[in-house]
Amino acid sequence: MGNVKIKQITTKNMEGIFTLPYSEYEAISQIQKKLKKSEGYSCYIPTSRQQKGVDFIIHSSNTNKFLRIQVKSSRSYTQKPKQLKSGKSSTVKYKNYLWFNNFIDKYEKDNADYYLLFGLFPIYNQKSNIKSKTDHWDSVVICVSEKKMFNILKNVKTKKEKKKDRFFDIAFNEKNKIFGIRGFPSETDLSEFLLSNMTDELKKKLK
Repeated sequence: MGNVKIKQITTKNMEGIFTLPYSEYEAISQIQKKLKKSEGYSCYIPTSRQQKGVDFIIHSSNTNKFLRIQVKSSRSYTQKPKQLKSGKSSTVKYKNYLWFNNFIDKYEKDNADYYLLFGLFPIYNQKSNIKSKTDHWDSVVICVSEKKMFNILKNVKTKKEKKKDRFFDIAFNEKNKIFGIRGFPSETDLSEFLLSNMTDELKKKLK
C-alpha cells in the first residue's frame, strides 16, 4: 500500500514531508481504537525512519509508562479451489493467508516489548464502488509479546527436514479466528494474539 503522508511542514525556504509506511499507520490506527486518547493513551513515532527496533511507542499519561512496538507486515494471498481433472473442484480449508518472513536471524533481544503482525487482505462486495476502501480491503493485527514472538520464531521449522524455515503462514476464513500453518509443528490456533484479545494485557502493562 506504500507510504502515508503524515504531516507537511512549510517554511519560507524549505518544505519537508514526513511519511509513514501504511502498515505502521494502520496498526497505530487500530491501537488507538482500543487504547483511547480519552483514557490517557497516546502513540508516538520516531522522527527518524531508520530508527532500529522501535516503530512506535504507546504511552500512558496516567502512569507515565510506555510500551515499545515493532510492526511486521505481511504479504497476503487468497486461496481458491483448483479444478481437478475429474471436473470437480478441490476443497480449500482457508480463504486468506498471511505470509511473514522469519526474522529470527535479525532478532535482537529486548529491542521491543510487543510485535504487531499486520496483514492487509482483499474482501469483495460486488455492489460497492471500487474506490471504497472499507468494502474492498480489510486488515488483521496480531499482537505478540517479545518473549512469545521469539519462541514462535525459533520454532519455525520445515515439516520434513525440521530445519529453520524462511517463512511462516497464518491462515483464516474470518478475522476473529486465525491459525498458524506453515512453520508450525501442527495447525495452531493463534486467536488469543489478535489485538482485540490482547487489549486488556496491554492496558495492564501500562498500569
